[in-house]
Amino acid sequence: MAACSNGSQDAKKLIRTTTSGRVQGYIQDSVAVFKGVPYASAERFMPAHEHEKWDTVMQCREYGDIAPQPPLMQNTEFAPTDTVATMSDDCLNLNIWTSMRNRDTERPVMVWLHGGGFDYGNSHHHYSFDGTKLARTDNVVVVTLNHRLNVLGFLDLSAYGPEYAGSGNLGMTDIVAALKWIKNNIAAFGGNPDNVTLFGHGSGGVKVLTIMAMPSAKGLYHKAIVQSGVLEGFNQPRESAQRVAALTLEEAGTDTPQQLAGLPFDSLWNASSRAIKRARTEFGRETGLYSIKLAPVVDGNVLPKPVITDSSINVDLQIPVILGSTFAETTTRHYLDNPELGMKSDVHRLSPEEVEKKIKEKYGKQAEDVKLAFMTAYPDKALCEVLVIDSTVRSNVLRMAHLLAKRGDAPVYVYLFNWVSPLYNGYAMSFRSSELPFVFNNHELAEFSRAGGNEARRLARIISRCWTSFARSGNPNNSITPFWRRINLGEGHTMIFDRDVRLEAYPDLPLMQILEYENVNDIHLN
Repeated sequence: MAACSNGSQDAKKLIRTTTSGRVQGYIQDSVAVFKGVPYASAERFMPAHEHEKWDTVMQCREYGDIAPQPPLMQNTEFAPTDTVATMSDDCLNLNIWTSMRNRDTERPVMVWLHGGGFDYGNSHHHYSFDGTKLARTDNVVVVTLNHRLNVLGFLDLSAYGPEYAGSGNLGMTDIVAALKWIKNNIAAFGGNPDNVTLFGHGSGGVKVLTIMAMPSAKGLYHKAIVQSGVLEGFNQPRESAQRVAALTLEEAGTDTPQQLAGLPFDSLWNASSRAIKRARTEFGRETGLYSIKLAPVVDGNVLPKPVITDSSINVDLQIPVILGSTFAETTTRHYLDNPELGMKSDVHRLSPEEVEKKIKEKYGKQAEDVKLAFMTAYPDKALCEVLVIDSTVRSNVLRMAHLLAKRGDAPVYVYLFNWVSPLYNGYAMSFRSSELPFVFNNHELAEFSRAGGNEARRLARIISRCWTSFARSGNPNNSITPFWRRINLGEGHTMIFDRDVRLEAYPDLPLMQILEYENVNDIHLN
């Protein structure tokens, strides 16, 4: 973490004092950057604790180690991925971007939580996670962080002694430790510790929601943005979580957590993977959203209740929230690594007769109702796109938003990302995670978004401004975006981010009521 080359005279001035010691960063495009700053330390299966203090100036010019995990995703035109990273248990570190242009010491702080299904991912695995442009253009402090994952972060060993009471949620308590560090130190980097916004995508969005349900995190954040992060099943009940732990010890050939902690990560990963398969068979939860996995555990303490149930949402209701998803989500995602296959499978290549046939095959007796609702919701779209529209995440976004609006007074805003890249004739459509380069105002760092030229540049500026405006005040409205209305009981609006950015009154609600009735049946609009 302290390995760096000598910096310039400007870099030598970039020394900040933290509660553990002094750190030195560097300047990039008028932004001060600090990478690999340790926020805590931890031993395997134990809670994080304050990092040991140091006397020298720590050079923080390179990303720190990331959490041990399966092989990293490969770099593609749709997911520009940094595959050069060192993995180790010493992974509790964060990165900070803060502008040198403005002497304001009360800047909003935006804390990014990466996705990866609780098994993989890191603070910088997507090139667009660079906070330079947000910090420089909108005068915010951007923080990205690493925390423990998979078997090292979510194995519930609580049955083996009180010292392991919180082991099923170590990945989440690591994030709380990072937020405490931010509370105590971010002022030295120009940030306001009393104005912290959490934002995350996919399981990163689920982490945001989970933090909102954890008593130990209350007061450490003040706003939340959840991007495609309302998938259910990511909170695990204690019974099955403890069974996975017992089977992991058995598969690893160990008797105690201490013995398990001494194994190489590959052995731990393989043992836990076999244990999960066995537990899924035992509990009859082999597939679907409620499948058994390594994820935050509802242990009655760290996470007292499930984040969401059939009828309630158990999170901090005083926090302004933005929720949203993409038009296609995962329906085209499996083609992204193989453009040739993706173009061959592009629904736009189908003849009208083939489209009708596939609609009937997919939607059965509801086919005609689905077609009418789709064409009413999206009059400018080709009918074939009804074959790839996401309903699972979108309907859960609407459900979550209205549960929040029903129980709390804090504003809730809903969006749908619907922009289509021209790359490969647009076959990927608005796939899951396609909004990321736009959120960070880094459209040029991914080939699919860069292909959009000035149109993509403008959209990135609009979306990133909404995010930073929300971080500043809890309201995403600003001078370059159409008015974004919060939702209320009896009315619902979606900001649609497309070539034409516009606010609409839930155009797809009748469609969701056909496809996902249980999720949206209690949403009644005036």
